[in-house]
Amino acid sequence: MNDAPCALVAVDWGTSHLRVWALGSRGEVIGGRKSDEGMASTPRDQFAAVLESHLQALSVASDIPVVMCGMVGSRQGWVEAGYLGVPAELREISENAVRISGGTRDIRILPGLSKNSPEHPDVMRGEETQLVGLSRLVPAAGGDTRVVCMPGTHSKWVHLTGQRVEDFASFMTGEMFSALSGHSVLRHSLSTGRVDPKSTAFLEAVRSSIDSPSDISARLFSIRPAGLLQDLAPDNARAKLSGYLIGEEIAGAISRFPVPGTIELVGGGDLGRLYLAALSVASIDCRVHDGDQLVRAGLTEAASAIWKNAKRLAPGND
Repeated sequence: MNDAPCALVAVDWGTSHLRVWALGSRGEVIGGRKSDEGMASTPRDQFAAVLESHLQALSVASDIPVVMCGMVGSRQGWVEAGYLGVPAELREISENAVRISGGTRDIRILPGLSKNSPEHPDVMRGEETQLVGLSRLVPAAGGDTRVVCMPGTHSKWVHLTGQRVEDFASFMTGEMFSALSGHSVLRHSLSTGRVDPKSTAFLEAVRSSIDSPSDISARLFSIRPAGLLQDLAPDNARAKLSGYLIGEEIAGAISRFPVPGTIELVGGGDLGRLYLAALSVASIDCRVHDGDQLVRAGLTEAASAIWKNAKRLAPGND
């Protein structure tokens, strides 16, 4: 941790990970900690002790506020922060933050978002903070429509109008890829390497799913006989599996939302590059945003609203 004074601690506490950032008065990162002490491996009575150990390692004074997002606010987490039903204004997220009682520190947890639709009920927890961060770093005019794609184990697609979340949908693309590649008959046909987003097998599979989403299960099974009968290489088999699933997700999103020619894509790395290539097949351009930067910006924005008497934290440039 550098010598700049800490103004806020931002925490993203997910199912399998914990990330803690000490932020300065401009929102800049002055120290950080990462661990695998996620919600799933942390007993409820140990959340306070785990967080305090990281705050002490960062030499954070007891009067510095802490704002958190993620599964730490789930029913199985430290304290349940609940959900806000959509449509919802982004400012309502900070307005409904839950304070942790019984400690000496001022610690707040942000709520998630929910959609209690009879046909398509849905929830998100953690991604809503990235939406707040996107709005902070890249503001939208009041009536502007934006669609955000957030790839992951359970990918999220979000429809926003200005500062209002109108609708969203979750797709189990990442979890399906993991299950099918590791625990189905397809595992015998696949390599274990990374998928090349420029590979013909990947791009053609994306196109197939976008053009014909209704027969996805048949096309998925076809990967196995293609290896047995047509010598489909394991790398290409893996690329087809990824392309079929991501293409199916894109087809589903296009059918649900008013997807414009350019959308916001959250996240980089290998997965981000796959989505960038797949979206180009659908003639959709992307503005790419760093997920960690967005979550820090979202937590910073929420803190500015929660602690109104404190000096407003500037966006900063990490």
